[in-house]
Amino acid sequence: MNFEIGTVSVILALLLSAFNLWDKIETRIKAAKAPTKQLENRIQNLEALTSREYEQRFAAYDAHFKRDLERITLIEEGNKVTQRALLALLKHSIDGNEVEELKKASKALTEFLIER
Repeated sequence: MNFEIGTVSVILALLLSAFNLWDKIETRIKAAKAPTKQLENRIQNLEALTSREYEQRFAAYDAHFKRDLERITLIEEGNKVTQRALLALLKHSIDGNEVEELKKASKALTEFLIER
């Protein structure tokens, strides 16, 4: 096989052109994908940050809600005791009887106010 210098140089030039073309295509593909990769990384970082932040917020909310529930329960219990005492006073003022019930209501109200 006899190759002339011109033929070899043309083949080498074609190979170099092909590699150069491939390099340019690869560079363009990477450049086109770069914003997508950056956005994906940014979104992952934000999601990680917000999930930690939300976990902390929800833990704080749970603590607040627990304290609120305790206060509301205490208020409801106080309302029940007060209403029983008012009912006993009302019954006593109507007919003058129900002294024992009035004493029980007074004792329950006193205990609630002291324990509170």
